[in-house]
Amino acid sequence: MKILFSHLKEFLKHSEEINVISNALFRLGHENEHNKNIIDIEFTPNKGDCLSVLGIARDLNSIKETKLDLEIYEGDIEKLDFSFKNNLTEFCPKISFLKIEVEETPNSYEAYLENYFTDLGIGKNNFFTDISNYLAYEIGQPTHCYDFNKVKNGIKLDRIDENKLFQTVTGKSIELKDNEIVFFKDEEVINFAGVMGGESTKCDSSSKSALIECAFFNPDMIIGKSVKYDLLSDAAYKFERGVDINMHDFALRRFIKIVEDHTKIKSLSIETFEYKKYESKSIELDCKKINEILGTSFSEEYIQSILKNLGFKFNDKNVRIPSWRHDVESLNDIAEE
Repeated sequence: MKILFSHLKEFLKHSEEINVISNALFRLGHENEHNKNIIDIEFTPNKGDCLSVLGIARDLNSIKETKLDLEIYEGDIEKLDFSFKNNLTEFCPKISFLKIEVEETPNSYEAYLENYFTDLGIGKNNFFTDISNYLAYEIGQPTHCYDFNKVKNGIKLDRIDENKLFQTVTGKSIELKDNEIVFFKDEEVINFAGVMGGESTKCDSSSKSALIECAFFNPDMIIGKSVKYDLLSDAAYKFERGVDINMHDFALRRFIKIVEDHTKIKSLSIETFEYKKYESKSIELDCKKINEILGTSFSEEYIQSILKNLGFKFNDKNVRIPSWRHDVESLNDIAEE
């Protein structure tokens, strides 16, 4: 994953040189190369929580002081009246929709957004989709943008019952096989869920009213889909490694703030469909066992300080695992931290 050091620096409490941060990433087990303002980092498959600038900053917080706050929209948001039917709650236990309408789309972007495209050599699409792509890079949560006027009568999540042709947002035509999971508008497939949106309902340069989809999909049901259909999908890459199920409100409020940085907003409304409450995992903290695993003699205070810096919380003798850390399941994993 390539990130701009100038973006990562915004999360650091103290000024650092790029080579110092590169060495810190190596200490954390993240192989990387850096050239001028770009750091190219290799992550192991279990580190889906690091696939964003925010995720990298969270990891660095164990050895470097970071500030993890991002500006978000703080105002009240009306409830969205939108028809959505989810026939596959085991695949999608939580999904949020934001309707946002702007007066005009901007002719230019603020430096932080513009640099994402120019310095990383990424092509622009349209205002809403550009923000969606930047947001996934910045905080790790994929979103999908529909032109609201094209889906205003509602959508449905379900499996297809026969092979169907599907035109992706990238202009590629594929034949989705029977039983794949998709979003429908009436009987038309408009989105290959968790992989790629469709051509017919996408935003374009004239779109001023958009519906932003922010979802959590079961990673096991996403794995291999982009490879099967030869689709280059950053969303699938992140979803199949696990995103943060508790990030929806933050992600959409961050989306709004970026829009607000660029143009005047006419209206906002939001709705979240939650079909299964997230229950945080806890592991009993056994410092003696952790020291036996590591061959160390760390104090409980030191062990807790490291874990707290990484976002872990404590309840009596139990360590509560952050919702973005799908890879931590045992005391051995805690010891690795």
